[in-house]
Amino acid sequence: MTPVLRLVANNISEGLSIGRFCWQTIGTLGLEPAMKMLPVSHCLVRSFESELHLPFNISKGAVEKVANVLIAVTDAEGTTGIGEAAPFPVLTGDTQEIALQAAKELAEEIKGLSPAAALEKLHNELWQSFSHAPSARTGVEIALWDLHARQLSCPLWALWGRAGLKSATTDITLPCIPAADVEHFWNCFSAHQFPYVKVKVGGGPLEDDVARIMSLMTCTGRNLRISLDGNQGFQVESAKRLVFELVARKIEPLFFEQPLPEDDFSGMARLSEMLPIPVCADETVKTLNDAIKVINDKCARMINLKFMKSGVRESLLITEVARRCSIPLMIGGMVESEIAMTASLHAVCGTGAIQWSDLDTPFFLQKRPTVSSPYHRANAELALPTGVGLGLTLA
Repeated sequence: MTPVLRLVANNISEGLSIGRFCWQTIGTLGLEPAMKMLPVSHCLVRSFESELHLPFNISKGAVEKVANVLIAVTDAEGTTGIGEAAPFPVLTGDTQEIALQAAKELAEEIKGLSPAAALEKLHNELWQSFSHAPSARTGVEIALWDLHARQLSCPLWALWGRAGLKSATTDITLPCIPAADVEHFWNCFSAHQFPYVKVKVGGGPLEDDVARIMSLMTCTGRNLRISLDGNQGFQVESAKRLVFELVARKIEPLFFEQPLPEDDFSGMARLSEMLPIPVCADETVKTLNDAIKVINDKCARMINLKFMKSGVRESLLITEVARRCSIPLMIGGMVESEIAMTASLHAVCGTGAIQWSDLDTPFFLQKRPTVSSPYHRANAELALPTGVGLGLTLA
C-alpha cells in the first residue's frame, strides 16, 4: 500500500467522526461538530414512479419503468432536505419495496438528531445493518446532507469541496437495443449536444454490439466519440475481441467500463494490460478498500463513482484517494431522477476531481419530481442550481 493510501486508510480505521474527517482529509466545510443545528423532527418517505422515453437495457437486465423512493427530512422550523433511493435490482440487489421499508426504518432512527449527528449514526451504527438496502441508505444520506447545507445557508457543493465549478457536461447512454432502433434513440437526444455517447454492450452476441455501434456511427456521421459499458457482461477474451474489432473499424472508444464480473480483480488487471484504452472499474469498486485494491493491483486506470452503490461519504473518500493517486474518475448512477443526480452534480462541482460525468438518466424519465432542475432543459451542460442545499424543491 502506498503512503497516501495508508494515510487515508489509517484515518478511517481510527474512527474519525464525519465532521473531523471531512474537515481534515477532504478539506471542506464538512460537518463542523461545534455548530449547533436543529434536529430532524419529521420524515416523509414515499414512492416515485415514472415511465421512460426508452427502455434502459443493460447486459444484466432492463428497467422498463422507474420505481424509486423519495425521502424528505424536516426540522422544527420547517427546513426540509430531500433525497432519493434508486434501486436497480440486478445491480444494487434491492427493490422499491425493500427501499421503501428500509427508508422508513432509517427515518425513525434519525428523528431527534441534528443532520450531523444523524449522519454519524447512519454510518457508525446503521450502515451495515441496512446493507440489504444500499439505495435507501444513500437516499436518507442525501436528504440529511441537503438539510445540513440548508441549515448552514450554503450550497451542497461547498460542503464537499472548494472547486466551485458552475456546471458539468454529461454524456448520454445508448442502452442495449437493436441496431434498427438506434436512429429513434438518436432522434430523441441529438439536440442535447452530448459530447460523447456511452454504449451499453454485452449480454448478447458480439456482432449485435458492433452493429449497434456502427448504426450510431451512421446516425452521427462518426463525429461523436463513444465509451463502452459492459456491466460485467464479458470475459477477458470477449472484451478484448470487441475492442480490437472496433479499433480495426477505426473506432477507438474513450474507455471500457466494467467489462468483467465485479469480483474478477485479476482478470481486470490482465485486461488493463492488453487493451489500448483504459479499463474503468464500476461495480468492482463499492468501498474505499475496493478502490485501494484496484489502484494497488492496477486492475483499472479509471474508477466510476456511484452514490447508490457506495453512499455519499464513501464516494467522497474514494474521490480523495483517486485524486491523490492521479486516477481519473467518472461519476454515474442508477436510473435516477434529478434529485439523486443533482447530488452527484454537486460532487462534481465541489470536488473538481471528477473528469467524466455520466449523469444522464433524468433525461430518460417522462416525469419530473421537482419544480425546476438542471434537467428541465434539454441540454448536456448541467448548470448547478442556485440557492442552498441541493437547490431543488419537490413538485
